[in-house]
Amino acid sequence: MVKLVKVPWAAWYGDVEHNLTFPDSWEPDLLQMKDSKELTSEELNTALNAPIGSPSLNEISRHKENAVIVVEDISRPMKLEELLNLLLDQLNAAGIEDQHITLIYALGAHRPMMRSDSLKKVGPSIVNRINVENHHPYENLKYIGESKKGTPIYINQTYHNAEVKIAVSSVIPHPLAGFGGGAKVILPGISGIQTLEANHQAGVRGIGIGLGIVSELRKDIEDVCGKVGLDYSINLVSTFKRGIAGAFAGHYIKAHRKAMELASKVYATEIPSEKYDVGFFNLYPEDTEFSQALKGLNFFLSAKRFIKRNGAVVLMTAATEGRGYHSLQGETGAKLYQNWGDTIIFKAVLRKMQFGIYSPNINEADVFHYYPRRTFFHREFDEMVKNLEEFYGSSVKAAIIPSSNQLPT
Repeated sequence: MVKLVKVPWAAWYGDVEHNLTFPDSWEPDLLQMKDSKELTSEELNTALNAPIGSPSLNEISRHKENAVIVVEDISRPMKLEELLNLLLDQLNAAGIEDQHITLIYALGAHRPMMRSDSLKKVGPSIVNRINVENHHPYENLKYIGESKKGTPIYINQTYHNAEVKIAVSSVIPHPLAGFGGGAKVILPGISGIQTLEANHQAGVRGIGIGLGIVSELRKDIEDVCGKVGLDYSINLVSTFKRGIAGAFAGHYIKAHRKAMELASKVYATEIPSEKYDVGFFNLYPEDTEFSQALKGLNFFLSAKRFIKRNGAVVLMTAATEGRGYHSLQGETGAKLYQNWGDTIIFKAVLRKMQFGIYSPNINEADVFHYYPRRTFFHREFDEMVKNLEEFYGSSVKAAIIPSSNQLPT
């Protein structure tokens, strides 16, 4: 006899239910987030036309000749075709024609988006309708000064020159900026490598860390955004299955804070009072590439201890694109590359715990590029279970967190 638990798997590459099988002697608990229904088309359109703390998009765009829309890449969860068509129609109605609208992918230090990625993220109607570009963190940049904290500000010049500046982003938990979305689509999204380095370096040093709150790092990001300019910020809260649970448009801080309020409710996850031997943390919907896997620890690090001190933490990711790419932190020789085993997370927080990774699409070299040699790694889940039984015997209590977006309550 076995026990079967299903988790979502492979965002953008199938979005399937992945089977985790446990021996009958195990006690696996699936800890689900509260979640929400998806907005209807009418509700989405209403939200886009109900600005918070700013004029309407029609007012902003009137008598302007061109516009830029910044959106995230497929390392973030939501499909944007319907929303973007609504935005383009509004810009057209205000007098800005399609040929004068550019979409820029806010890559930060991530890999460029190809046509196949765009068809998934923004859909064929957008790909065939307007100019679509990738941000380049080393080129096409404009220097405009420093933030209050001394962050040098290099910004995408196409964005800087645009008369109407719009951004669409996902408000999902982030260990340094509290939540993604809002001003974060500007920094790091369309900033230069010097700006990215200063921003990420603060996080590596532990400055401003705070999952789910307005951190000091978030404040610096918003200071940069204020200097760069962002006319209309659209902030999206995700459902468990990557739909849009809420949309908040308007001022890049005020609308973002409203989105944070909903996100804290939608992603909320109750933790039982009992202690578990093992915690399994699934990276979906940020499971396209292995370089994102550390986010699987967000829930564990922000929760009251619910795994025994000598227990195990296991990250699970489809990593459909393999190791992935990050020009600042992920590649050998990159300015801020380091093995996570050298950080306080592994030297202090996880020092007495077992740490493992389950993924079918990477190899040991990928694992040890990012994580310490003591990490145990398996491509087959059954092998991971057998490995854990070597530590904890055949009767194991396990908690399964199925989404990287979840927040403990």
